[in-house]
Amino acid sequence: MKGSASNVSAHMTGVTLVELLISILLGTLLALGIVKIYLESIRQFVADEDMARIQENGRFALSLLGRELMQAGLYGGQFSIDKVAPGKVLNDCTAAGTWALDAKHAVEHINDFDGALFTNVGTSLSCLKPSRVQPDTDIFLVKRTANMPTLKDGAYSSGVKSARDTQWYLRVRDHGASKSWFYNNTSGFPASDIGFGSKTDYWEFYSKVFYLRKYAVVPSDDLPTLCVVMLAGNTMDTECLIEGIEDMQLEYGIDTDSDGVANQFVSDPNAPEMTSAVSARISVLLRGANPISGYINGKSFRLGAKQISPKSDAFLRRVMTTTVQLRNSVNIGV
Repeated sequence: MKGSASNVSAHMTGVTLVELLISILLGTLLALGIVKIYLESIRQFVADEDMARIQENGRFALSLLGRELMQAGLYGGQFSIDKVAPGKVLNDCTAAGTWALDAKHAVEHINDFDGALFTNVGTSLSCLKPSRVQPDTDIFLVKRTANMPTLKDGAYSSGVKSARDTQWYLRVRDHGASKSWFYNNTSGFPASDIGFGSKTDYWEFYSKVFYLRKYAVVPSDDLPTLCVVMLAGNTMDTECLIEGIEDMQLEYGIDTDSDGVANQFVSDPNAPEMTSAVSARISVLLRGANPISGYINGKSFRLGAKQISPKSDAFLRRVMTTTVQLRNSVNIGV
């Protein structure tokens, strides 16, 4: 019996304190490893999602801005409409109230905004608040018609049934012999202009100012955003388009020998140089909406001729660039 009791006691012997502490330590290290892998996977997922959003925003921004510049100076198939007396807009971009419907310059530019809202052809903008504009970024202005007429020779284009309310139109009569502005409030086009064979065309007209605002929704969100001030009805209205555009730089391809090919790119063209601009290079610096935990961005970036030093913060960034032809360059600086 004594031998039996001794054997039972031997089998019931537990782990020592040292073994218990080692087990706890190993379990803790294993748990910490799992937590670290989990947190890293979350961080990587957030970073991948943020970069995908950056790339999508960049593609959309370049497509939008490129299309606007390619169509700048498109004046309803007319060589020029700069001699058409400017109409007056109630809340214009200038004190005179005639900028939006003055087709003298199809593209204007402000290089590296420093607080002064004067374009390279001397326009003083009053439709932007300097305190809201992202400093050291470019601003550009575009004027053009739609690429298709609303009314062509008295007949509505396919899919169009009436004039758009509160819309300015370029009215072209007798194949360009007569050109004027028409504002449709609610009454539509004059009855005498409607009907096939009237020799009258109507083209929607657009005036836009593209710039970067310091914030997306409220100043405290600190998310730079691409916005546009545009002719809407009888006023200039602001619409914000794409979040996370931190910088925008434009360079214009200047044709110095009249062969239709850019010989040099200029970031701050003067008025005479704009008359010879045949292309535009658009560069945007995109920034993620949220900081990435544990990440420090120490990269420098180049947007055309502009060098941007490292921000040393936790935001992802990427530069995207495209070059477009100024298809209506004959009208750009007239």
